[in-house]
Amino acid sequence: MQRRKLLAGIGGMATLTAAGCLGNEEQGTTLWHDFTEGEQEDLEEQVATFNEGREEELNVEQVPEIVDQLDTAIPSGEGPETFAWAHDWVGTYYDRDFVYDASDDLSIDLDDTFTDAAADAARWEGGVYGLPYAAETTTLMYNKDLVDEAPETLDEMVDVMEEYHDPEGNMYGLSCPPADPYFISAFVQAFGGRFFDSETEDTHIDDDEFVEGVELLRDRIWPYVPQDPDYDAQVPVFADGNAPFAINGPWEVGGFRDGGIDVGLTSMPDIDGGDPTPYTGIQLWYFTTNLEDAPEAEVETAVEWAEWHSTNEDAILSNAENHGFIPVHRDYTDSDDLGEDVAAFAETVSMGVQMPAHERMDQVWNPVESGLEQVFNDQATPQEAMESAAEEIRGRWE
Repeated sequence: MQRRKLLAGIGGMATLTAAGCLGNEEQGTTLWHDFTEGEQEDLEEQVATFNEGREEELNVEQVPEIVDQLDTAIPSGEGPETFAWAHDWVGTYYDRDFVYDASDDLSIDLDDTFTDAAADAARWEGGVYGLPYAAETTTLMYNKDLVDEAPETLDEMVDVMEEYHDPEGNMYGLSCPPADPYFISAFVQAFGGRFFDSETEDTHIDDDEFVEGVELLRDRIWPYVPQDPDYDAQVPVFADGNAPFAINGPWEVGGFRDGGIDVGLTSMPDIDGGDPTPYTGIQLWYFTTNLEDAPEAEVETAVEWAEWHSTNEDAILSNAENHGFIPVHRDYTDSDDLGEDVAAFAETVSMGVQMPAHERMDQVWNPVESGLEQVFNDQATPQEAMESAAEEIRGRWE
C-alpha cells in the first residue's frame, strides 16, 4: 500500500464539511477522500451542487492516512459510506468484507456508460463495488524554461539529464521517487516483465525480463535523481526549478504551475529494445459495507452521488481541465475539449497495463520497494534483490 500513500501524502488535512470526528459514530451519508488542495476545492463545489434540494445531504471529510483510518473504521461499523481510491483495492476489500455490492441499486449500465477497462475495474466476483470517474497514471513532465521540446526517446532524455545534473550546485536531472514501484513501473516492465500476474497468481519480479528492467532503471534513471528517495524530498526539486524533468501524476500538475513552473506534459519516452509500460489505475467511488444495514436514504445518496459525479459533464470536464483526470465515460474519452494535459496522460495510459486488483498484490509492493532500494544503494545486484524480494513475497502468501 505504501506507493498509494505516497500519492496521497500531499493533500491538505482540512475537513470540507464536518461529518463527525474520525473514530466516532457518524450521522448521515459520509464520503471520505484524501485529495490534494486543488482537488478538494473542486470536490467541495461539486458536492454542494449535488446536495442542492436534497433532504439527505452528502457529508465530506478529507482524511489523512486514509488507509489506516478505513482499516479501523469499517470493521467497527463506522467510517464512510463511500470513498475515493484507485481500483486496485477492490479484491482486497472484497476479501475483507469492506465493500458493498450495489448491483441492484444502480440506475446506469456500466458497459454502456464507461470504457471497458473502467467498467471492469468496478466489478469483482460478479458484484459492482464502486463507480469509476477517471483514469490515471504517471507520465513525463518537463520544465519548458529548461527544455525546448519533449524528448521522444530515453536516449534524448538522458542527454538532457546529463546536461543539467549537478548535485553540488543543487541541480538534478530528474525528480522521481526512485524506488517506488508505481512511479518507475514504465521502466521495470519495459521488456515484458511484470510485478504480478492475476492468472497465475504469482509474482514475476525474478524473471529475466523484469530484472533487465531493473538494470535499465539502475543505469539510465537512478544516476540523475536526488539521493533521498522519499517522495517529499523528490517533488520540491522540480517544483523549485532545479530539474528539467519529473515523473509524476495529474495530482501535482496544478501545484507545479501555481509555483511558477511552466510545465509541459508528454508521454513516456521510447525505450530501445522495449516499450515503456507504466501501471495505470481507475479511480472509483467505492461503496462500503456500512450501506448494508443503512437507511434507504443513505444508500440512495451514496449511489446517486457516484452516478452523478461519474456522469456529470461539468464535473468530468472540470476535473480534466483542472487536474488532468482522464475521462472514462464513453461520451468524453475522445472529446476535443479536454486539453493537452489530458491528451498526454491518455497517451501514457494507452502504453500501460492496469494495476492488478487481486488481493495477493498487497504483499508485492513493499518487498519490491525494499529490493529496489537495495539496488539503488548498491547493496545488491538487480538479480539478487529481485530473487530475495520474490522469495519474501511468496513466503507472505504462504
